[in-house]
Amino acid sequence: MKKTLLLAIALFSYFQADSQVLTGTLVDSGRKLLNTEEKFTIPNAAEGTVVVELSVNREGKVTGTKIIGEQSTIKSTPSRMKAENAAKKLTFTAGTRYAPFEHVRVKYSYIVQ
Repeated sequence: MKKTLLLAIALFSYFQADSQVLTGTLVDSGRKLLNTEEKFTIPNAAEGTVVVELSVNREGKVTGTKIIGEQSTIKSTPSRMKAENAAKKLTFTAGTRYAPFEHVRVKYSYIVQ
């Protein structure tokens, strides 16, 4: 029984660590990311992260992006642009019951390959 519980806790922690949709009004309202194939990893010469804040409309489309510098460790502008371009392709749950625009922060991890 203890082994099963420990395994369940370990798996839960793993899936939470892999989650790249961080916080925002979009998360609070229960909207989901529809791009299930999105990896949130970008090959790069240096390891690090970039946090991008997105503005999402009722149709679930990203209408604006902004790099959150104080939460990002990658400083290269071309590398940051890769994260912004990837974030612009994300789609979320659509619906008229949501606010006209909601915000969410997503994190992209840069890995050396």
